[in-house]
Amino acid sequence: MRENLAVIFGGKSSEHDVSIVSALQAMQFIDTDFYNIIPVYIAKNGNWYSDKKLKNFENFENLNLKGLKQVTFVAGDNCLFSKFGSGFKKFKKIDCALIVLHGMNGEDGKVMSMLSMCNIPYSSADPTESGVCLDKSIFKTYANGLNINTVKGKTYFDYEFRNNPESVLDDICKNFDFPVIVKPATQGSSIGITVAKNVQELEDGLILSFELTEKTLVEEFLNNITEINVALLKDDNEIVVSELEQPIKNSDILSFENKYVNSTKSLESVSRIIPAKVDENVKSEIINTAKLLFKNLNLKGVIRFDFIISENKVYLNEVNTIPGSLAFYLFKPLN
Repeated sequence: MRENLAVIFGGKSSEHDVSIVSALQAMQFIDTDFYNIIPVYIAKNGNWYSDKKLKNFENFENLNLKGLKQVTFVAGDNCLFSKFGSGFKKFKKIDCALIVLHGMNGEDGKVMSMLSMCNIPYSSADPTESGVCLDKSIFKTYANGLNINTVKGKTYFDYEFRNNPESVLDDICKNFDFPVIVKPATQGSSIGITVAKNVQELEDGLILSFELTEKTLVEEFLNNITEINVALLKDDNEIVVSELEQPIKNSDILSFENKYVNSTKSLESVSRIIPAKVDENVKSEIINTAKLLFKNLNLKGVIRFDFIISENKVYLNEVNTIPGSLAFYLFKPLN
């Protein structure tokens, strides 16, 4: 008898559309002899829906939410409930869940907490570890505690900036030389990240960042960087390491558009070099660092670690506990 697998995707984050692409790609490769796929789509309005048509790309072009079955989960019950009149009734028993949500309200552990309360096993890292990994500031602090090399950075809060913007700008100028990178600390996939080359651009970057999050990470800008990514997963308690990739960027930083926006409805087609052209010592350092974090954080599912190389020095940049396309292309055999 097949198990009912809920594939949860969409969400209210700025990475809603990327989540759709990732989930639909994943559903194409799930073994339907073993799993009965139950798509669970979280619309931008926050409502949850389930319908067979949610398995196809074409149906998202002009998606009519009114034609979909509205669903929800209830704490203490491992069933998916569907809307019935003014309430909900049991719709499908869920045996396990594949979470394909990127960014806030998904990759940060909130959905994992809900599924835990419903006694539904899921594919991703646990809530605490997910939250640590999504928050760039907390993750940097954690990595530094393991003596992992990261780019110099400092965290600032929106209340500080609202109360005294000049003080925040002055502090950044005292601690960093221009240019600097301004990152919303709790957004994923380069959303809202800017490079500031002077005080006016710094102020503009902070304003943008604080529109997206309450916490901003300001980091030193490194010149002549190479970005290298690697994905890990656990199979029967053995950590499996993917090929290393080198994304090709066309700006000072690897932007959201560089990573995800293309015309093929596929994240695999984004420009990248696989395997990355790095020497064996650098490759070993990257893999060993990724393994150290994977083990210490007790991570689960497919995890992608992003690194930066500058002046022959390796820096850990960030981690994605639910990477775009679940990083499947990094595990494909090379031609």
